[in-house]
Amino acid sequence: MNPAQRHAELVREIDAHNYRYYVLDDTVVTDADFDKLLRELTALEEAHPDLRTPDSPTQRVGGEARSQVAQVKHGTRMMSLDNAYAPDELAEFHRRVVEGLPDAETPRFCVEPKLDGASVEVVYDGGRVVQASTRGDGTIGEEITENVRTIRSVPLRIPHTGRITLRGEIIIYRRDHDALNTEREAQGLEPFANPRNAAAGAVRMLDPREVARRPLRAVFYHLVEGPRLHATQHESLEWLEAQGLPTHLRQTVIAWDEVAAAIDVIDRARATYPFETDGAVIKVDAYRQQDMLGMTSKFPKWAIAYKFKAEQARTRLLAITVQVGRTGTLTPVASVDPVELAGTTVSRATLHNAGMIEALDIRVGDMVFIQKAGEVIPQVTGVDVTARTGTEEKFRMPALCPSCGTPVARELRDADKPELGLGAATRCPNRACPEQVKQRIFYFSRRFAMDVDHLGTALVDQLVEQGIVKDMADLYSLTAERIAVLARMGEKSAQNVFASIERSKASTLDRLLCGLGIPQIGQVAARQLAEEMHTLDRMLSMSADEAREHVGAIHGFGPKMVDSVVAFLADPDQRELMRKLVKLGVGRPQPRDEVATDGPLKGMTFCVTGVLSRKREEVHADIRAAGGEVHDSVKKTTTVLVAGDKTGKSKLDQAKKYGTKVVTEPQLYDMMGAPAAS
Repeated sequence: MNPAQRHAELVREIDAHNYRYYVLDDTVVTDADFDKLLRELTALEEAHPDLRTPDSPTQRVGGEARSQVAQVKHGTRMMSLDNAYAPDELAEFHRRVVEGLPDAETPRFCVEPKLDGASVEVVYDGGRVVQASTRGDGTIGEEITENVRTIRSVPLRIPHTGRITLRGEIIIYRRDHDALNTEREAQGLEPFANPRNAAAGAVRMLDPREVARRPLRAVFYHLVEGPRLHATQHESLEWLEAQGLPTHLRQTVIAWDEVAAAIDVIDRARATYPFETDGAVIKVDAYRQQDMLGMTSKFPKWAIAYKFKAEQARTRLLAITVQVGRTGTLTPVASVDPVELAGTTVSRATLHNAGMIEALDIRVGDMVFIQKAGEVIPQVTGVDVTARTGTEEKFRMPALCPSCGTPVARELRDADKPELGLGAATRCPNRACPEQVKQRIFYFSRRFAMDVDHLGTALVDQLVEQGIVKDMADLYSLTAERIAVLARMGEKSAQNVFASIERSKASTLDRLLCGLGIPQIGQVAARQLAEEMHTLDRMLSMSADEAREHVGAIHGFGPKMVDSVVAFLADPDQRELMRKLVKLGVGRPQPRDEVATDGPLKGMTFCVTGVLSRKREEVHADIRAAGGEVHDSVKKTTTVLVAGDKTGKSKLDQAKKYGTKVVTEPQLYDMMGAPAAS
């Protein structure tokens, strides 16, 4: 057998094993045997470089890192799905479908689990992957071709040689997510909150070699462009499967009266799926009927996502520990008997505060109910009092801070409602408390603030505990050499941390103010404050009266917000921190956005919350461009609450209290008279 023949044979065998493992989840060789085949192929290509092609299995390691992100305009807009939360909303969807079709037409439907990952578009031409991109704003996405090439479930070549465009989701299996977090924790890095975050973050990385290290998988669910070889959705997916492409679980071509049963099957089985799902997607099967039904400015009218209720589990409360937050607030955390919940093993859950424990009469040893808030954060929601034996013990908040030993204080909150668990907060008043310092640094480095990557838990612990970093400004005095000598920090890792810290110096003032954590000032208010003040140096130069005048002139800033900013600027410790940041050159002047003086939203104020199809900052910008204003929270003066997926109950309750209108994201854009991608 000559080298070319052996090369072709190895490629076919390795591609087949990748397909079995990453698509069928059914391997027939050991890792050692697979690695042996790959090593042989690599050696063969090194000896005969002319045999190496871009679609060789050896090329999945990823090429050189990109210096910038390119944009890709989608040929057909990438839409998100409308949501239904109750049977009557599903029935309304069915009514609209039936009314949108001729009287003689009876629609059939596909039902499939809703994937929770990162949306992607992949283009094949000549049988090879030629382009991949994120959804972005639906019209323009980010180019991620080299990243997608590293995903082993995506075949680098397919039999069909014509041009086709596919839509799908990049996901991480739960078991792979757990293994990834175990590895990250061993390296001293922050674990990922959930598989979706891990997948979405990886897809947009600039270095494909880093992407190749993530256990990503792709699932395709829509053939957008190319030969419409069949008349229906399910037939096209069957054709994609024949091309060796990974497609989704589905229950196809069923009548409407079977849809509820199909959804129930998915709901009952979701904990057994290897991937996360929080609902079911229902699609009209026939392409001709899809075309007749058409689209809104945001959603296809022929599909809908039915969202499941949060899963609950019953388990025993073993202990209650206390965590110290960045502002000194002590938060009780429940340690529970490990229990399966929404497909993951839960051993810890939040109890929010002492008021909640008192309101629910939660005791150590109780059988408690837990659920995932927004399918992410486990929380205790109640107690099974019928299971009590009399041995359960009441919990008392500690008198001393568990981090620094300082006597704690209990402070009443404005909304003191013990029946809702919103009573007094317990707080450590010592600002130098090591745990507070750590949490302030974590907050400062978050993506919505200074966006400092690679600053993991173990690293921050070492920096604070060894006295190297006492506040956020000290981060900017670090060198790569100083970081490299810390435990579990190699030269490359240290350089990555240092580079990320240096990059963050160029963040705009609004991000810096957000990272400083001024009470009452969230992302929106931080931007407004930054536009008024322009630079941190100017803020420091103002007297208290001048600061009050300028801050008080910001539209939407109430007395509490003004008092908070003025007090923050007058605080000697905070002033010293800000002076250090100015001296170190951290933060650049805030550019002033163009503010529309007129538009369809003129005179209206908005609060935007929940998970949206676009970045929240982009939605805020669209509202302002249409003449509206944006608030961080729901106030008496808020006109509209824009509620995305997984909206918290507290904001909905506030909207109800103040009579604030609640709309969905597409309804917002209907109010603007513009598509969501504007």
